[in-house]
Amino acid sequence: MKGITGKGVFISGGCGDIGRAVATRFLAAGARVVLGDLLPVKAGQAVAKKLSADAAHYVRCDVTSAASVARAVRQAAVWLGRIDVAISNAGTVTNQPFLELTEEAWHRTLEVNLTGSFRVAQQAARLMVKNPRRGKERRGVILFTGSWVQEMPWPHGGSYCASKGGQLMLMKIIAQELAPHGITANIVAPGMVYAGLTKAIYDRDRRFAKLVDKTVPLLRMCSAEEVAGSFLHLASEDAAYITGTSVIIDGGAMLVRRE
Repeated sequence: MKGITGKGVFISGGCGDIGRAVATRFLAAGARVVLGDLLPVKAGQAVAKKLSADAAHYVRCDVTSAASVARAVRQAAVWLGRIDVAISNAGTVTNQPFLELTEEAWHRTLEVNLTGSFRVAQQAARLMVKNPRRGKERRGVILFTGSWVQEMPWPHGGSYCASKGGQLMLMKIIAQELAPHGITANIVAPGMVYAGLTKAIYDRDRRFAKLVDKTVPLLRMCSAEEVAGSFLHLASEDAAYITGTSVIIDGGAMLVRRE
């Protein structure tokens, strides 16, 4: 992919299924990657080393803590030399009927998914605006892991859908304000991915699994690897003129399947 070789990439939630798949694609294209996650340092370093002994690194990053995010982004910038691409991928989900949705679940979901994205994007952008720039080329790329439910309600998804809808508008504000600085911002919005939290829920909750199976017109869930390709594209020179938009990877779920 054009323009990826030598780039410095930071990924929050980097040790999860999607995070590792994204890191693998960037490493294969010649980038250097720092994974940020909640694992103890030694465990995180083992994940990074397994991906690449010399081009991947780990820093502990708790997106619910402003201090932790600031520290992780600074550490990533030191190891990478500069941050060219920042991917806010850390996420959580709690499925509860609206009448039973607790404030604790509501606050936790928005704190991780929305405020966490704000923290990662802001800290990274503050460094990106200092990156040297030739002419009107890009200084940096900010990407969020969104979800098709940012625009499409899902049963029992009050807190999660709200967090992803907020993430969508946050991305648009970032794209609008930072475009003059040469920074683009976009969302990769997967549908049903057989990975991470969705995989765990799908495997244990047959009611949820049955609903998923009826929803996707392509009759299967997406893989983490299929999601990763869109992150790589949006960070490449082929997407240098794309900002403020979402790439929906949902197998046609938003089309609303009808028997």
